[in-house]
Amino acid sequence: MRAMKRSFLIVLWCVSAFLITGLVGANSPARPGPEAVFRRGAVAADHAEASKVGAEILGAGGNAADAAAATMLALGVVNPASSGLGGGGFALYYCAKDGSLTFLDFRERAPRAATRTMFEIESEHGEGPASSPSQLGGLAAGVPGEPAGIEALVTRFGNLSLREVIAPALRLAEEGFVVSDALGAMGSAFEVQLRKDPVMAKWDLQPGATLRRPRLARVLRAFAEKGAAVIYGGIIGQEMVAAVQKQGGIMTLQDLYAYRVRTREPLDTKAFGYRWVTAPPPSAGGFTMIQSLSILEQAAGSEPVYGAPLLHAMAESWKGPFLDRQRYFGDPDQVILPLEKIMAPSRIAKRAELAADGEAHPSTDYAFPVEWPQTSVPAPDNAGTSHLCVVDAEGNVASITTTVNLPFGARFTGGGIVMNDEMDDFASGIGKANAFGLVGGARNLPGPWKRPVSTMSPTIVLENGKPVLCVGASGGSRIVTATQQVAMNVLLHGMNVGEAVAAPRVHHQGAPEALRVETVAPLDPVLQDALRARGHQIDPIHNVANVQAIQIEHSPERRLHAASDPRKGGRPAGH
Repeated sequence: MRAMKRSFLIVLWCVSAFLITGLVGANSPARPGPEAVFRRGAVAADHAEASKVGAEILGAGGNAADAAAATMLALGVVNPASSGLGGGGFALYYCAKDGSLTFLDFRERAPRAATRTMFEIESEHGEGPASSPSQLGGLAAGVPGEPAGIEALVTRFGNLSLREVIAPALRLAEEGFVVSDALGAMGSAFEVQLRKDPVMAKWDLQPGATLRRPRLARVLRAFAEKGAAVIYGGIIGQEMVAAVQKQGGIMTLQDLYAYRVRTREPLDTKAFGYRWVTAPPPSAGGFTMIQSLSILEQAAGSEPVYGAPLLHAMAESWKGPFLDRQRYFGDPDQVILPLEKIMAPSRIAKRAELAADGEAHPSTDYAFPVEWPQTSVPAPDNAGTSHLCVVDAEGNVASITTTVNLPFGARFTGGGIVMNDEMDDFASGIGKANAFGLVGGARNLPGPWKRPVSTMSPTIVLENGKPVLCVGASGGSRIVTATQQVAMNVLLHGMNVGEAVAAPRVHHQGAPEALRVETVAPLDPVLQDALRARGHQIDPIHNVANVQAIQIEHSPERRLHAASDPRKGGRPAGH
């Protein structure tokens, strides 16, 4: 009986992971669309309507911050499976006026009543994909950060009012939009669970249908008039908390009142002639990327050539950082992170030596443990995913990843808002894996007002002090490896961005000991055989992740080369 139950759970996990990475194009490979080239401003999002909204705001005098906020809001309307006001994320913003780079952390956080052992219980939700208590229902919902993040982005960096920025998303919610193939596929996969929510049960998610969202329009109108406070403390917040508690959750109005956006110092490194700037903790994704790049520069040389040796070295370079994530990472507001020690040059050199020897190693070979203070930092008192890139005429750049985690989050709404299931990004128990197969460590167990570790990796790459690439992805644990590969395709392998986002990708996260290879964009069989010969176990996966990118050409004509990943069916827009 236990074996049957275990097998059933494995099947559910596989189905859930398959759905999360995208169902569009299941019968055809990803094809590179021609890159779109613009002169003044560009927006690359994973939905064409959202990109159009961003371009509309740029045309109305908004800058990259305004357009990014408007695009986020539009994505929450037209693709509620991936993001929305009930979720959260990270924003990396480059200000052309002074060359500064600012990182805004508007990640969801746990309710104050959260405990380390809150998910050491059996699921009460029955059958269906992603149905554990950390993935479905009230306990799965973290305190949302996106409303506060949008307000912070607009008020700190924008040219327009919040009302002007919200207007296009409000129009989409009121007048309706055409359901995309991607949203239709997700709706079909989670149909039984969505029917249990009184708001989502009324949605017609057949591809091509027109969907209107009057409940969300009400929220957006209030947000435009009164700011994020109406969501964190007004009637909408009360409705949200009531819905969470009705679903068995522990969120309170105090949790909403106390939510704050964090401004953090982004991580960066110099590698292959570029400066790579990316997400700091609570993301482990940015760390994984910059350590991988440092390892590769030593293991593969300063001018790596695409092929089996580089793919092998890349896979090896990810194993150690993913192991570090499990052992050392947690909310930087509540635990001390030994970043300096785990990024020590001597430790990177040891990993590079292993990655360069031509053989696949067990992930544990890359451990090289470090000692660090075990004390915690006191919790401060005020303390399914989309990516978008925006570049404006002034040269400002926004790279933003935002999420409700799994498709449609916790699969219920509060006040008309789809609630996240971000609590699944905590460790449900030491050594237990989440929906993306990431093994949990003690420092990432749930706790009062903690923010879970993430892989979201919004990135801006600079050359000679000027941004040359904005890039990021959606796709859970696969976000960082996909983002890195697309960036390397553009900057090191000479691909245009359309080719780069459509090219085959691989993924390794240490556990399981398998190199994931896409079926939607198949890797050359000759390369697969060469990787097997080096000792890699090749496992197929439909889609590694979905990447959006804008390459900035600093020529006299100043061209912006934008591309949206064909795996999710997005399309860029601009002027």
